[in-house]
Amino acid sequence: MKRIWNWLWTPSGVLSSGVLLLIGGLVMMLLLVGGHSALKATETTEFCVSCHELAPAYEEYKLSAHYSNASGVQAGCPDCHVPKAFIPSVVDHYRALGEAYSSWTGKIDTPEKYETHRLEMAERVWDEMKSSDSRECRSCHVDHAMDFEKQTPEAAKSMQAGFANGDTCIDCHKGIAHKLPDMSQGYKKTFEDLTARAVDQGAKADELYVLRTKPHYGSAEDAKAGDSASGQILAASHLTVLERDGETLKVRVDGWQQDGVDKVIYELRGHRIFTATAKKSAVERIERHATETDPDTDLVWHQVSMDVWVDKTDLLDNLDDLWAYGAEMNNASCGVCHGAVPAEHLLANQWIGTLKAMERFIALDKEQYRFLQKYLQMHASDTGGAGAGH
Repeated sequence: MKRIWNWLWTPSGVLSSGVLLLIGGLVMMLLLVGGHSALKATETTEFCVSCHELAPAYEEYKLSAHYSNASGVQAGCPDCHVPKAFIPSVVDHYRALGEAYSSWTGKIDTPEKYETHRLEMAERVWDEMKSSDSRECRSCHVDHAMDFEKQTPEAAKSMQAGFANGDTCIDCHKGIAHKLPDMSQGYKKTFEDLTARAVDQGAKADELYVLRTKPHYGSAEDAKAGDSASGQILAASHLTVLERDGETLKVRVDGWQQDGVDKVIYELRGHRIFTATAKKSAVERIERHATETDPDTDLVWHQVSMDVWVDKTDLLDNLDDLWAYGAEMNNASCGVCHGAVPAEHLLANQWIGTLKAMERFIALDKEQYRFLQKYLQMHASDTGGAGAGH
């Protein structure tokens, strides 16, 4: 001990080692206290909205129950957006530097720019909340403290089902404090990108998939003229190229035909997943190769193919890209009011009625609706993406 004492008070240059350690400790303490105080100063609603770019978000927040409610309990910006735990909090502050950079560069410095990036910003926050199991939400809302008897019957049923399924808060409560973005921006942009790529892919590949419903014809001449269509091929249907003639292709459509329903070709036996339709005058082009009876329904099905002509627009060589578009549409359309139901939770034929019941709640045009239905059916519990690779 004497040796250590002597070392502490032995001069090291001008000052002794003990004094240097004391000064270092004081500096470290000041840095820690100052750093902690600085971090805490940034964890207030006032600090968050000091950037004028966030004025729209603040005005929306003031209209929400998190700002004003009967109990007078207010949740501010940091309560929802800043983790309470130390390490996640430090990481969050570090990542926030990127947001400060966006502010300095004027990325969202006008209301128009803010709206343009609203979906991008919202999806980033939703992903973070989902990955953390809505950690910040659960700092105030815990299932064991909820009195379901005081909730509406519908809300209580949904909440308990969500907890039982392992859903997280943000699955169902998007838009709880801020206006929802235009959810269609994402999948519409994806569709535009796919349309642009289809220009080249339709001209080169021999295994193709339809991007959107397109007419088919009995001859190359009819296809070139766009006259006398013999039927339609629905989106995400597989085509095998047999022949090329300028801007047109002779293709083979494979599928299944239910006995007595001659004008429709389905993707899979026993599943009402539409591949193509044929007018009465073109039914004779459908060739039957085999016949089977569905053991579940005793219905007779025929394995068929049809050779027709199409133009080479709106054709892609990668089905996975189409399914990614479908997944994005499903999340955007069905994940607003509640967590988007995974496709595999229902049978393929059940999706027809389920989607029909929700049709009035989703803003999809006829073509988008058809595509979403096919995406869900082809990834249902009894198909699991069957036929995806053809």
